[in-house]
Amino acid sequence: MDSANAPKTKTDTKYNLILSALELFADNGIDAVSMRTINNAAGTKNASAVHYHFGNKLGIIEAIIGFIREELDTSRLDALTALEKRVRNGERPRCREIMWAAFAPYYRLYTTPGYGRHALRFLARLQIDMSPEIQDILNREPQQIAKRFDALLARALPDLADNIRRMRYLYFWTLTVQMFAGSDQLESTVFGDLRTCSDEEALHRRFDYLVGGMEGPVTPSAA
Repeated sequence: MDSANAPKTKTDTKYNLILSALELFADNGIDAVSMRTINNAAGTKNASAVHYHFGNKLGIIEAIIGFIREELDTSRLDALTALEKRVRNGERPRCREIMWAAFAPYYRLYTTPGYGRHALRFLARLQIDMSPEIQDILNREPQQIAKRFDALLARALPDLADNIRRMRYLYFWTLTVQMFAGSDQLESTVFGDLRTCSDEEALHRRFDYLVGGMEGPVTPSAA
């Protein structure tokens, strides 16, 4: 196996730094975590390990975002390619199928042992602690994932104006992240404990809500 593609281990310094920073940022927010705190949490012997491997805090944030994207791509790229192949064969996938291809990878990440829940809370933190620098990193999509999904949704929802469809897709991404990030809080809501169904049922109820938002009618004044 190529060493660049070998599985990471607990002795991999960069990997440990990424996972330690991911958890710290998820729990405390971006601004509250220092490079020294990350070094200490990762148990590195070198007090300048973050600086050595990533340059600065923005560098390790970019590495974490890249790490999460790779995790998401392990499932969404195959699904996306399959949908695009169907389009080339003359089919028109339904909105629900396209949205599931975009949604399911976040669930798989959320259920990944060790760091999955931290990853979703980290993404939720980024939405709150957004800076121009972080926005620039998030907008760098080498695979142009968002544009590929948008092209599919344009076929599935031909009557929806481009700007409305794209805005709804951004709402979908924001709400997906926040839904998973806040999943652990459903037992103490203003309505009491809402965990009255299986995890699978809860997953599909979230998804139904998001699809409804994507396919819903447009207020005439906003058309």
